[in-house]
Parts: sequence; C-alpha cells; structure tokens
Amino acid sequence: MSTSEATLPSPVVTPTRRRRWPVVVSTLLVVILGAVVAASFITVPYYALVPGDAMAVSGLITLPSGQAHPVHGKVLLTDVGVNTLHLIGLVPAWLGLQANTTIISSGDLTGNLPVSEFDAEGTVDMAESQLTAGSVALRQLGYQVPERDAGVTVYVIDPTSPAWKALQIGDVITAIDGVATPNPVALVSVLHTHHPGETITLRVGSIADPSATHDVALRLASTVQGGKVEPLIGIGDPQAPDIPSMGTQPQYDLPFPVNINSDNIGGPSAGLAFTLGIIDALSGGQLTNGRIVAATGTIRPDGSVGDVGGVAQKTVAVERAGATLFLVPEQELAVARSKATSTLTVMAVANLAQALADLERLGGHLGAAATGPPAGPGGHSVPYDWQDSPWT
Repeated sequence: MSTSEATLPSPVVTPTRRRRWPVVVSTLLVVILGAVVAASFITVPYYALVPGDAMAVSGLITLPSGQAHPVHGKVLLTDVGVNTLHLIGLVPAWLGLQANTTIISSGDLTGNLPVSEFDAEGTVDMAESQLTAGSVALRQLGYQVPERDAGVTVYVIDPTSPAWKALQIGDVITAIDGVATPNPVALVSVLHTHHPGETITLRVGSIADPSATHDVALRLASTVQGGKVEPLIGIGDPQAPDIPSMGTQPQYDLPFPVNINSDNIGGPSAGLAFTLGIIDALSGGQLTNGRIVAATGTIRPDGSVGDVGGVAQKTVAVERAGATLFLVPEQELAVARSKATSTLTVMAVANLAQALADLERLGGHLGAAATGPPAGPGGHSVPYDWQDSPWT
C-alpha cells in the first residue's frame, strides 16, 4: 500500500432512515374510508321526517260523469316523507344541518309496533278517511247519506293470541257463529256466551265491503279480568291497553259511487282535502276561485277537523307545489306559519263549515255546499261511537 493510499480517510456510511408517514397516512385513509362505507349501510333506530309530496286530489277522486264538473284551481293533499336513517346521516341530522328535517325514534313513530303492523294501521286510517270524506261531502251538498253499523274493525292484534294468525288489521268482524256483531258492544256480548277453549267461527269482511265475507275458525284463549276467567280472541295489545284496538265500521248508503285512490299514502290526514275535493267537483268546480289551495287534517263524521303530524314538512311541500293557501287544524297553526314564507297564507280551521267559509271569503263559490247537511238521520246525525274509533 502506498503512503498516499494510507492517508486517505475512510468513507463514512450514514444509515438511511425510511420515511414511514406515507404508510401511516394511507392506512388511516383506508380505515376512515371503511368506516364511512360501513356507516352508510348501518341503519339506526331513528327516522328522518322530510317534506313529502303535494298533489291535486282531483286526480285521485272518481265520480259519475253526470255528476262531476271540471275544476278550476286545485285542492292539494300533502304527506310527509319518512326516510330510514343511516349512521352516517344521524349526526348531521341531529345538528340541524339538514333543512326541514325532523328526527324521530322508531319507537315514537310506530308506537313500538312492528313496521308491518304500523303500515297496516296507516292503510286502515286512509280507508276510513276516504269513507268519511265521501259521506261528509255529500251531506254538506244536501244529500241524505244514511249510516249503519256494519261490523267491528280490527285495529290492533295481540301477537301472543289466536287472532294473530287468524285475522289481519283492517278485517271487519260481522258475526260470531252466525250472530251479528255490528259494533264492539255486540261483539263483547256475543263473546261472553262462549268459553275459553271453544272454537268459534268469525264472519269476516273488509272495510271496502263488509258484506263480502269469508269464515275464519278460531280457538278462544283465556284472560283474567276482575278475578274472572274470560274468553279471548286477541284483538288488542295487552302491553298498551289504552290504545283503541277496534272500532265500529260504518257503512254509508251513498246516492252514487264516490271512489278515491289513496296513491299508496297512509294515514287519515288527507280527510279534509278529500272532502273539499269532492265538494269542489260536485258544486261547480269554482270552490277555490282558481287558486291552488292545500289542506291537511282528519275529517270526522260530524265535519270537525282533527290534528295531524308533520305539519312543518307539509308546509314546505305545499309551498313548493305552488299553493297560496294552506288550511290546517287549529292545533297546527303556529307550526305551519313558522315554516311558511310570505307567498303562502296559512289559516286554521276547526271544521268543514269554517273551511268553506274561508274559501268563500277568498272568492270561492260554494254552490250547493252553501246549504249544508239536511236534517234527519242521513244528514246531521253522527254514528254513536265515532269518537272512539281508532282512526279518528
């Protein structure tokens, strides 16, 4: 080795440090992405109530061609959209970041019922609403519309009882072993002539036609009331005894057919809108004076208007649909006005007569509806237990 070679410094080797942050960031992003994807599929026990649709009832009502008139303007019904809520949307909804959205627990929405049973009750509510709207509208127009008790409408079924597999919500029980049961009082009276363990035959019809019946065999269970063993069909929920479980099914003798298509909407809140729509078509078609008028509220056989839910969302929906007037139950006035803009007038109504008076004051023509219901059993009278019916 030469001297020059010996004096050369040895090379210094510096160990390289691998940069790990790209791996960490990538892993974190994958984890976050996976969590977001999972949260978008995981449902939570809450629903989001959002503005639904507002549609003209004239397209849903069918009347005899010789009776109906073309309508000028529109009467709108409106509903609420009920969206299943996923985990990813829960926090933004709770924080109010989704406009016009109300969060409600599934238990509060369905009353802790299975969704299928809750939907079935909504179908019953709508069917009863349509029947009542037709009778109230025609009575307001001066027609006699007699009513008779047609049977007992099943509204709630105990899942532990014999009725759970034998009956459906919306069935109408017209007789037990050939003995007529036109109302709940009669049904209970006939039932008490039997004993637990006996097999009885129920004659069952539907809300649309209680007379189109079929027979259902059912073995009676037992229950203890007041220390006494009683026979049990199973209509009702023992966990919620305060909820009406059955009602008298009315059958109205209309002078001509009035058919309403629910368009897959459930619940009773379109009753007032249907009633006004029928009156509009049968009274000359000038009830709204050419305006777009929306209405929400249940309708009872005496013409009174009952409260409904989701009015905040409904107000937004009708305004989007171009309505300039929104008729709501008295209890909902403040909520509706809080959501309405200056282009939408909101008015509270307690009954059909008040709704018609408001429309007349705004230029609407009542025609035959100005006369009001005739006297007698087919006019002013009200079924004796209508107020106890679940759908009111």
